[in-house]
Amino acid sequence: MLLSYGVSSSMAVDNRRATNLMATETYNIIVTNESFPKLGGADFTRFIRLTDKPMAIAPIIYGLEMPSRERVLEARDAGATKVVAMPFTVTGLMKAISLAMTDGRPIVQHTSYSGPDRRIANDTSYIGPERRYRSAAVISWGDQLNMLRSTL
Repeated sequence: MLLSYGVSSSMAVDNRRATNLMATETYNIIVTNESFPKLGGADFTRFIRLTDKPMAIAPIIYGLEMPSRERVLEARDAGATKVVAMPFTVTGLMKAISLAMTDGRPIVQHTSYSGPDRRIANDTSYIGPERRYRSAAVISWGDQLNMLRSTL
């Protein structure tokens, strides 16, 4: 499907193959699912977000076989950019990829969480000190695009 759009891709059947591919290739978007063999999708997503490679900021599409509130929150907390119900349809996957590639949210890198900024709106009524940006590295959307483009 992606090849028809001129996008090259690699497929890994488990975390060992995926980490071997990531050691030699660079990826600008990653698609995984909750039942990724051996490591699991959430732990694999956390692993990607903690690497020191440009793909740590790449959008991650996370597939759920039986979506539930708990599983969606687990994927989100692991650093997934978009969560999609499985089995993937061409339309659903392409929509998720399109939304992820135009997401525009900064990436927050902190010891307790690394992934897209989960806050949807700024609360302008809050008057106290802004601690969030001082305690974590925040990579803006523009910087993300520049980093991902430089890997092509």
